[in-house]
Amino acid sequence: MWLSVRKAGGHSEPMVVDGMEQRSKLVSIIIPALHRPDLTARCLQSLAQQTISTDDYHVIVVENDARPDSILKDPLPPNVRRILLEKNYGTTASINFGVAESSSKYVLLLNNDAELQPQFLATLVSVMEAEPNFAFTTGKLLRASDTTRMDGAGDALLLGGGAYRLGHTDLDTGQFQKRRWVLSGCGAATLFRRSVLDETQGLDEDFFAYLDDIELAVYVHQLGYKGCYVPEAVAYHVGSATLGNPIHPKVVELVTRNQLFLICRHYPGAVVAILLPRILLFQALWFGFAVRHHHFPAYVRGVLSAIKSMGRSLRKRTQVMQQRRIDNRGFLKLLRASEKQLFEWHISRPRGSRSHLLNAYFWIFGAPSDGNVS
Repeated sequence: MWLSVRKAGGHSEPMVVDGMEQRSKLVSIIIPALHRPDLTARCLQSLAQQTISTDDYHVIVVENDARPDSILKDPLPPNVRRILLEKNYGTTASINFGVAESSSKYVLLLNNDAELQPQFLATLVSVMEAEPNFAFTTGKLLRASDTTRMDGAGDALLLGGGAYRLGHTDLDTGQFQKRRWVLSGCGAATLFRRSVLDETQGLDEDFFAYLDDIELAVYVHQLGYKGCYVPEAVAYHVGSATLGNPIHPKVVELVTRNQLFLICRHYPGAVVAILLPRILLFQALWFGFAVRHHHFPAYVRGVLSAIKSMGRSLRKRTQVMQQRRIDNRGFLKLLRASEKQLFEWHISRPRGSRSHLLNAYFWIFGAPSDGNVS
């Protein structure tokens, strides 16, 4: 089964406890959840309001660390199945379990703390149907706590390996109302072509959570596909619903480790040599960020975890390099295009709202060179 290829290994099969097995649908919606059944219920309510026919999609909710007081209450809607997991396997494994239970043309990866406007799913599906080279489409995310503000308009990656959500916390004034190429969609609500997920063997379970969406998107681009931001598809996202704090020490640990995983597994050696000053500088800046927020131990744990997994990272890197359909120049072009989007968003913000880390990075390296991806 393709599910086993990219997993970290050592966990048992899940048990499907609710819902009839669904015949093939147009879209499978996979919702990984860790407690917070109240959020999952609201997410399902928004799915029930979709303009796309219920005959065209089904939902698989994957509940981690499932306990009687932490899971959805019965009865479940007829097009919803539930997988209960005995412990927290993480976002990546949860999604892989869900995708393995599906057989649809498209897969929507949906966080349980997201709610969709009624046209969201139909809009993304229509774009995918019209553009066979799109591996994924993603929509505009607004903050659930203040819907006048952006949660994100796709994710971007620096040449130095740092990932950011475009538009995050900005007032929504229509500045993200054009469809455009984007390196990655936020994992909170992104539609993928199932055939592409088959090629990547699902998500990399070593990532567990955080930057797993960026890793998958980088992999997809290395296979020669593209992604598209579609602002007409709108969703609302709570964010940090599980840990409650976006600068939680566990977040710092996982992001630190996964940044290094991403570079080790996806940056070709020649590209690492070219970008080494940027990579080292960004890591120094990220270290300073962690220390400033009193998370030095979390940073160290992340680095040590990445080093401990170096052997497996190198094996996975070999797999990616064998599969990829773009050369080093094409890979650099992708990264430059993404960094350019990030730079343009950064300098468009009021000075007081700009990231100090990005200020330092761009002050040293300047504006990125052109790298448009059509």
